[in-house]
Amino acid sequence: MMDYAPHNVTWETLYPEWLDEEEEFEIPTCPTLPKIHFPGKPRLDLIVVKLPCDKSRNWSRDVARLHLQLEAARLAATAKGYHPVHVLLITECFPTPNLFTCKDLIVREGNAWLYKPDLNKLREKLHLPVGSCELAVPLKAKENWHSGNARREAYATILHSAHVYVCGAIAAAQSIRMAGSTRDLVILVDETISDYHRGGLEAAGWKIHTIQRIRNPKAERDAYNEWNYSKFRLWQLTDYDKIIFIDADLLVLRNIDFLFEMPEISATGNNATLFNSGVMVIEPSNCTFQLLMEHINEIESYNGGDQGYLNEIFTWWHRIPKHMNFLKHFWVGDEEEKKEMKTRLFGADPPVLYVLHYLGLKPWLCFRDYDCNWNVDILQEFASDVAHRTWWKVHDAMPENLQKYCLLRSKQKAALEWDRRQAEKGNYSDGHWKIKIQDLRLTTCFEEFCFWESMLWHWGETNWTDNGTSTQPPPAIETVSLSSL
Repeated sequence: MMDYAPHNVTWETLYPEWLDEEEEFEIPTCPTLPKIHFPGKPRLDLIVVKLPCDKSRNWSRDVARLHLQLEAARLAATAKGYHPVHVLLITECFPTPNLFTCKDLIVREGNAWLYKPDLNKLREKLHLPVGSCELAVPLKAKENWHSGNARREAYATILHSAHVYVCGAIAAAQSIRMAGSTRDLVILVDETISDYHRGGLEAAGWKIHTIQRIRNPKAERDAYNEWNYSKFRLWQLTDYDKIIFIDADLLVLRNIDFLFEMPEISATGNNATLFNSGVMVIEPSNCTFQLLMEHINEIESYNGGDQGYLNEIFTWWHRIPKHMNFLKHFWVGDEEEKKEMKTRLFGADPPVLYVLHYLGLKPWLCFRDYDCNWNVDILQEFASDVAHRTWWKVHDAMPENLQKYCLLRSKQKAALEWDRRQAEKGNYSDGHWKIKIQDLRLTTCFEEFCFWESMLWHWGETNWTDNGTSTQPPPAIETVSLSSL
């Protein structure tokens, strides 16, 4: 027999929006779920569980449903030696995919899912907190962790539909190497990324995998999220057992190789009960990829993007400290003390943060003189000159030939000047618009059309086009691999 979980244990209890990770006021603890009791120690060959699936409600975030699956896993894990145990789940809705994995699925017929789980991996998962109510990785992690299978582990990112993040991906690779990791770097790109830019990515150390984009069927044509389901291709990187996915707009300031020890999905909290997919541990599997593809027409993403979708698939996830995906952002309600603390973290040397994630306008799309988020009213919450300088330190450590992939196009220079003029008109109190630009990229031109000032004559007109600018890449650049430095 097994008791129900107490009524006060809700999904929000298991997955709180905020956690006192520094333990300044309390030590976070997860509630205890009742365990099944049975007499003696019988040998178990088959465990059968019928799972609730109320599709009129949020079935994937049902405490009872998770509770039953965790207890089935615990029972299976009690088997001694090499005695095989099978788990049969009866459910109209797919089981939690990162507890009983599709790799362990022997057969599925209708609502019946028969698994032969890897008991050692199952035991490791059961040592984790039941939800994100406790950290699965301590704030002071063991950075000297060594894997016995490093060749099957890699960092990965993705670029599709635009070249604007190429510079960011190159800087991210530089930061990973500067932090001391020697793991493979894998980047997924589609056909829109030119040979020229691929050359820069390869020179930075990325192993390039060309993919076909995946369209978000619920996105508007040409919308920002039209192709962001392409991220699902990460699960097809089956040459690797573990992937640490990173967005291309962040820096790894301290080695996070220890995260390869964590299971899928390990990530920082975002808001409500959700995780942030900007840094996450995944386990590539073609059958998981198939699961992701099977439901793209039915699952609603809360933000219209891949992060919302993945949160609907992987509702059972494991919290890592926010220092491992620290957002460059000042909340409106942040007190001055909080802002000062964040600023110290952004510039700490040696670094305190493991990962610094750049929100808003990206550093390489600003002049190096200051964070250009200051010049746009609605983006000032992302502005930090200290974090900006941290990114440029990594840029300056890159070989000069790779820095050329961060040159500014004429249209971007015009956009920056337009924003500066708007800030001047508004007499923004921070005064960044008064700073004279010293960045040499201002006067460096690699396009056929370099008179960017003339673009401002018609800037903002609805029928204005960029016909005067060239889409040609910069001239060929001799490449030097980071690994040879």
